[in-house]
Amino acid sequence: MKNTITSSSIVESSTLRAGILKRLRGSSLILAFVLGILALSPSTRAGSPETTIDQLRQRYQQARATFAKTRDYGKAYRESIASGRELLTALLNHWLTMPEDSEKAPVIRREIKTVYLEVAGRPLTERYNQGKSFMARTAWPLMAEKEPTPEQAVFMVELTKPQTGVRMNDRIAQGGMPTEPLGWNVQAAHALALIRAGKDKSARDEITLLHGKVSINHARNPKGRLDYGPEAGAWRYRNYIDYLQLCEVMRALQAAISNDRAAAKKHIETAKKLRQAFSPEAAPLVTEVERRIKSDKD
Repeated sequence: MKNTITSSSIVESSTLRAGILKRLRGSSLILAFVLGILALSPSTRAGSPETTIDQLRQRYQQARATFAKTRDYGKAYRESIASGRELLTALLNHWLTMPEDSEKAPVIRREIKTVYLEVAGRPLTERYNQGKSFMARTAWPLMAEKEPTPEQAVFMVELTKPQTGVRMNDRIAQGGMPTEPLGWNVQAAHALALIRAGKDKSARDEITLLHGKVSINHARNPKGRLDYGPEAGAWRYRNYIDYLQLCEVMRALQAAISNDRAAAKKHIETAKKLRQAFSPEAAPLVTEVERRIKSDKD
């Protein structure tokens, strides 16, 4: 089974296009307000992260304005999406470095949500699914490698909330039926965000749902592979074993955080039985699990 997500697969009706243009005008007011607040900050010096982000904001605003004016769903549209994604990545990275008591942190969070909604577009569309997949890829290393605070993770939980199609597939899989591999990376990122936020039961439930869907599909097609498109870079090709292994690793992480060394080791062993090598997504979590086990032992 193949899940191909590429820019060429974006097909939107004239009604959707009109809706996008309408939201461009309305959301511009919100983003302009945010930009005005940030522009007052004395920290926006040359060479600072804020300066880089301000440049990305300007590029994004120009791209949106060009698209709104030309209604060109070719180059202008692609640039509005690409520049928005680049801005989102920079904003998320910068926000995670802010002190918890920073007065600007809530402003940055509002901007992240605004830009994310603009870039993802209308729910139940291919563009929206792509936006969710992008956020999962962007959020994953921030949670897997940097260990955000529980407060930061709560925001990540919101950003990675699985879309309606994912929940529909959850229910289908609970009936024992195979499903389209929609949003598996989103669900994995959401589960990790829940772990980081300390929401243990919700995290376990999410991992169980994901593992159940993947297991059914893997049983039907052991060599199944997903293709997230060239824009996904290193994330482009993923097979079903990647997700089965990742579920075991996340279970190991939960156990390690709870100081249950035996359970953590057991899940890591199960993950290795699936495949000795760990995926790039699982590897940093395995390193953390091993560090926590060693620390508990010492």
